[in-house]
Amino acid sequence: MLLNDLSTYLAGEFTLENPCYSLDENMECHTYDFLSDISFRFDNENELFNIHLDGVHLDSGEKENQKFRYAIFAPAQNKKFSEAIILFHGLNERNWKKYLPWAYHLALQTQKPVILFPIAYHMNRSPLTWICPRLMNQFSISRKATVPAIENSSFANVALSLRMDACPELFALSGIQTYFDIIKLTSAMKAGRFEIFQNNCHIHFFAYSIGALLTEILLISNPLQLFSDSRAFFFCGGSTFDKINGNSRSIMDSHAFAHLRNHTLNHTAVFGKEIQIPEQQIHLLEDGWKAFLTMSGIRNYDHYREIAFNHLINRIKAIGLQGDSVVSGHAIKDTLNVWNNTCFDVDIMDFPFKYSHEVPFPVHNQKINDTVTQSFHLVFQKASMFLS
Repeated sequence: MLLNDLSTYLAGEFTLENPCYSLDENMECHTYDFLSDISFRFDNENELFNIHLDGVHLDSGEKENQKFRYAIFAPAQNKKFSEAIILFHGLNERNWKKYLPWAYHLALQTQKPVILFPIAYHMNRSPLTWICPRLMNQFSISRKATVPAIENSSFANVALSLRMDACPELFALSGIQTYFDIIKLTSAMKAGRFEIFQNNCHIHFFAYSIGALLTEILLISNPLQLFSDSRAFFFCGGSTFDKINGNSRSIMDSHAFAHLRNHTLNHTAVFGKEIQIPEQQIHLLEDGWKAFLTMSGIRNYDHYREIAFNHLINRIKAIGLQGDSVVSGHAIKDTLNVWNNTCFDVDIMDFPFKYSHEVPFPVHNQKINDTVTQSFHLVFQKASMFLS
């Protein structure tokens, strides 16, 4: 099946509302509620969560972020699985459509369930108003008028841009929240609390874009020894944060990203009062924060990163794209291949059609459907072989 046909079909079938349903004869979808144990408190809470424009309010997203649903694509085998793959998406993503064929192909080829888990304040963990073109375009027009020389402001990125301007520490805090959410999720999986997973289920990752950074933090810190044998496949991701360019109409405007980058590369203190973590888990923060710092900049904690990467050799494979302007293939290769004799398997590919970081597989151009499908299968066959 061509990628555009598979994408259209899955988009029509996918829902987070039904607890269990069949996608086709090969694949089932299971959905579950999740309640995050992590919350935030800010001194500038009124400023951050009460952004207005001519009386129009930008929703804070707190309600959607704390309680949400996630999906698992599981091969229709009517058995309990001993392994699973967590799929992480990119920055400023608001719906799962792009990732449905990715999850389907991975689950079908590896015969392992694939978990579509949203990063904090992303996907269905964010308000629908953040992607309302009419409303968000008003904020973008106002932002262009009030911020000199701004580039790439759009209705698609203005909600994230405004929040990063008001509180750039939200980037790290959202990562910390997702870090603890994944600890909660995988601990429950290994404890046998899911009907489709065996006790001590092994966890692997397929991570795209900023999701690769989150995966590296999880693997380096290895909280509760949950990921001691995990493998990870990175697509368009895996570099340190300082090598990422988030200035994009689909991700963040130039002013917000410059503010975020400056804050992230110069803020090294562990967060305290801003984040509320259950007392029995607070001891896990230090290693997670240290791993975040080591992946924030190529010169940060370089010796620690070298030791950590040596422990991960043969457990990470990455594919970057030659024409990627957000996370370049060379940035991924530079990050993963610079430590003494430690050399991860990193491929830099270039597709024979126009693509971007945000849209690596353009499915709406009928003239190139065959070529796009071939490139998609090439990437995901490599991923499936590594994660099998």
